[in-house]
Amino acid sequence: MNPLLRKLLGPRQTQYFLVNHHFIIQETSAEVQHYADTPGDAIPGADARLSFPELIGIENILMSIIMGRLPGFEVKGIARFADQNRPLYFDMLAIKYEEEQEYVPSKLLILIEDTTEKMVMKQSLIQSANEANLLVSALAASKDYIDKVIRSMGDALLVTTTLGTIKTVNQSAQWLFGYSEAEFIGNPLSLIVVEQKLIYQARHRYILSQKELRRELEIVCTTKAGEEIWVEFSCSAIQTELEGLYDFIYIGRDITERKQQEIEIRRSLAKEQELRQVKSRFFSMIAHEFGNPLSTVLFATKILQDYSDEITHAEKKQYLQHVKSASQQMAQLLDDVRLLSSAEAGKLEFYPAPVDLKKFCSELVESIKISYGKNHTINFIYQELVPPAKQNDIDSQETQQLPALDPKLLRHILTNLLSNAFKYSPLDSHIYFELNCQNNEEATFKIKDAGIGIPVEDQEQLFESYYRAKNVGKIPGTGLGLSIVKQCVDLHGGQIEFSSKIGLGTTFIVRIPFEKHR
Repeated sequence: MNPLLRKLLGPRQTQYFLVNHHFIIQETSAEVQHYADTPGDAIPGADARLSFPELIGIENILMSIIMGRLPGFEVKGIARFADQNRPLYFDMLAIKYEEEQEYVPSKLLILIEDTTEKMVMKQSLIQSANEANLLVSALAASKDYIDKVIRSMGDALLVTTTLGTIKTVNQSAQWLFGYSEAEFIGNPLSLIVVEQKLIYQARHRYILSQKELRRELEIVCTTKAGEEIWVEFSCSAIQTELEGLYDFIYIGRDITERKQQEIEIRRSLAKEQELRQVKSRFFSMIAHEFGNPLSTVLFATKILQDYSDEITHAEKKQYLQHVKSASQQMAQLLDDVRLLSSAEAGKLEFYPAPVDLKKFCSELVESIKISYGKNHTINFIYQELVPPAKQNDIDSQETQQLPALDPKLLRHILTNLLSNAFKYSPLDSHIYFELNCQNNEEATFKIKDAGIGIPVEDQEQLFESYYRAKNVGKIPGTGLGLSIVKQCVDLHGGQIEFSSKIGLGTTFIVRIPFEKHR
């Protein structure tokens, strides 16, 4: 045989034998007898089919290989049972073999590869597989038991991957959130969790540091119907079959009712604290706003009582005027307190009536000028409500075109806003009062000053009772005006808004919808 072929077959421990076209053995390797069906028959000159009966019936295939029509043929899994304790398995591969000399007929080279170890291993694997199947059956039974336990749980259970993808849910979770199992599986936890930050942090805290997960996480979730509910989750991690990879278990309980009760308690506490603050501001305002005029009254009456004979008639008249002004100031303050109390108690009535807004505002501006006009300039700008009526329109038709507002409440709104504009603006400054009724659906009142402005930190509480901005200094005031304004605007179904910058002034805009007089 070719020496090179011997070298190649040697390390592989592969045996061989050569046969001619009559299947007579021409040459064998040393260990071929070990694989023969009858030991001793596999010798040169003997018919190969006697020692290897597996060749019987495939002679035509073997001849095709010798003639070069087929590249080769393999017979696998041949067994010999000479030793019952140690069966022998091998594969045979038949290929064409050509001698190096010319004109020598081609032969058939049959290679034998020992596969005993492979077959024994395969049988062992089959046995292991059978055992594994038994184990799988046991695991399936165990899983079925665990699934029954999970299904019977009253709390919602969700299992996610490390990335937060839902892989398992129980029936309680489906009932709680309104999704079916198919809608849950494969979707991220964000399907139901509105704010994932806490869960995300807890998950990564465990992955990075192996610290214990938080047991109680109160989280806002959303149901399939879009309803927001509070759920208290208990979280834990379990190692998967891959080292370092975890699944996360969330067991949740609906605590919406409890959270609503807590919110209501907090709201009540906040309301109570707000009432205490209002009460404190009220008494502070009473002490200050009543204290000054009362001091004036007491001082003036004492002068009149003790020095009546020593002062002139003009001085007496002046002191009496001080008493009158102080009394009017206290009376106005009491009126404001009563008005605000009625509004907050829902007892302030709304009586709409037809109002000629141009005339109403013009008269109001003139009355304001009497009190503040000496030191300030007020510019009143009016834009037409409707086109001028025809000359032959009767008075009742004109009246029907007027918007219906409550003149008493409207006076409170505009008087407070205009007086504030004068009070908090520097001397000789301009106040702009604009009335716009062009769309014939609502009245827009715009009052702009160049006063001290309102600090940003005070703007949110500006309409609260008895509240005053921090920068008012010694400018007198009760903190009631804007609260009254807000209540009166609300009764009209209107809106009030403002913009302000420190040192540059404030602009208030009030929008009141019309009610057509009938």
